[in-house]
Amino acid sequence: RLWDRNLGRDDRMVSDHGCEARFPYLDTEVTQFLQRTLEVHDKCNMELDPGIGDKQILRLVAHRLGLEACGTLAKRAIQFGSRMAHLSDKKRFGSRRQATGEAQIRDVQ
Repeated sequence: RLWDRNLGRDDRMVSDHGCEARFPYLDTEVTQFLQRTLEVHDKCNMELDPGIGDKQILRLVAHRLGLEACGTLAKRAIQFGSRMAHLSDKKRFGSRRQATGEAQIRDVQ
């Protein structure tokens, strides 16, 4: 599902703006390295608060690179955190409430 839905959607959205998406943490060599060399508790600690324990290894790397501010942000899906889904539903259906599985897309011009 990640490959078909999320990455496909993200790639289409980024490409529509003339850019190319990069997903370095999904690279096969990176994921295999992390799987082979680190235990789960070295990668994340879900006993800690959001923004600290989740994605712990990425947060440590961000800190070492001097990116302290972004290394402490709680994770969130871009389409929800940016309110993209809300704006898209409002444009296509008139409101979030009308954006159901049986809704008809309005003619937007």
